[in-house]
Amino acid sequence: MLQAARVVQNEFLTIVDNLLLPEQCKALWNYFQLQSFRRIDALGMQGQWLLEDSGVLRGPTVGWGRKWEAQYPTQTAIDYVMKGVADAAEHFAATVGQRGADWEVFSAVATIYADGQGRLWHRATDEDIGTWVYYAHPIWNIEWGGELFVAHERDVSAAYGAFLHRLLPMPDHPDPLSWKSHLDNEDANELLMERGIGSYVAPKPNRLVIVKGGTPQAIAKVRASAGRHVHASLGGVFKKVDRPQES
Repeated sequence: MLQAARVVQNEFLTIVDNLLLPEQCKALWNYFQLQSFRRIDALGMQGQWLLEDSGVLRGPTVGWGRKWEAQYPTQTAIDYVMKGVADAAEHFAATVGQRGADWEVFSAVATIYADGQGRLWHRATDEDIGTWVYYAHPIWNIEWGGELFVAHERDVSAAYGAFLHRLLPMPDHPDPLSWKSHLDNEDANELLMERGIGSYVAPKPNRLVIVKGGTPQAIAKVRASAGRHVHASLGGVFKKVDRPQES
C-alpha cells in the first residue's frame, strides 16, 4: 500500500502524493456526488474569479481549530483530508513553518471546475502563512488542463493585495486600494510578465500541494478534452499564529 510521501520541495511549494488511503479516496469522491454545491456568483464571490468562470461550484468552508461555516470534525469525508493535512505537517514545514508554532488553524473548501473554467492569479493574504490544495477527482489526463501555476516571484509588495491589482488612483484616493482583478489585470500582468517564469503542478489524483504564503498562483482552465470529467479539489489557507508584540 502506498504511503504519503513528499515528492517535491522548493522555495515556493511542497508536493505530497498518496495523502489518503484508497477507501478514503472513494468516500471523498462520494462526498462530491452528494454535496450541495453553489455557484460562486450566487455566493457573491465572482470578483475572485474572471467573469467567464462565474459558474465554478463551491461547498461550505470548514475550519480546523476554528469555525468558518462548519468546523472539523464534520463527520464527512472532508475529515479524512483535513486530518491528512494536519498529520503531514512535517512534510511541508519548510514551506509554511511548524504546526503549532507558526500555524494551527486552517480552512478547507470543496471546489469543482468544469470545462472552460479556472482561476485568475492571486496569492494568500498577509494573515495567511500559506495555501493548500488536494485533488479529489479519481482520474485525470495530462491533456485536460487544470494545472496549478506558481509564479517564481518573491517579496511582492503588500500593496498589490490578494489579487495583484489596485484600483486606479483618483484625486481623493491618491493611494489606490488593492482590489479584485476580474475586470482589469494590468497590475498583475505587469508584475508577472516582467520575468514570466514559474512552475506548474498537474492535478494528479490524491496529491496535496502546499504553496508558500505570498506566492502568486493561478489555476489553468480545464480543457474541452476533459468532457464531463470535473476538476474536483479541496483547499484552503493556513492562518498565522498570533504572537504577542515585543515591548
